[in-house]
Amino acid sequence: MAKQDMIDYLDSEMSEANLDFDWSIEWKKRQHAIEVSFTIYAQIDSNLVIQDVEGKVNTENIIQFEDAICFYNPEKSKIIAEDYLATIPFDFKQGIEKGYINTFVKMLRIIVTEGQSDLLDFTTDPTIETFEMEWNQANFDQTIQTLKETNRYNTEKVLYPKF
Repeated sequence: MAKQDMIDYLDSEMSEANLDFDWSIEWKKRQHAIEVSFTIYAQIDSNLVIQDVEGKVNTENIIQFEDAICFYNPEKSKIIAEDYLATIPFDFKQGIEKGYINTFVKMLRIIVTEGQSDLLDFTTDPTIETFEMEWNQANFDQTIQTLKETNRYNTEKVLYPKF
């Protein structure tokens, strides 16, 4: 069996997690980055008018929210951090630890599940004016620390894919 790279490992972990939302992984070769995109949906009352950050008004009875997290090489990538829910640096030559990706998948499930609930609240509660998802870096770091302290963190590395 061929050795897994970051994309293969990320894809297999996300597939095995049976995540309850649409997601995709895109390798941005020229940017030396890997984007993990996800989408959540909520049904809305046809009388409700929702406008996105670009000023586009929703005309469907379903609202769709998309976001992405970017794994990037801090030495070569030229990404705009504000375009992502979170940005995660990795070492281009050393890759990233499997435990880091495992924790990422767990955190992504939590963040998106909470986001789905918040999106439903946003579409049904007129007092909530905006919807935004948030990545909790402190919680992510603490989860990694706890896994390391309890010897449940996989230190084996997966490398960035070769062209």
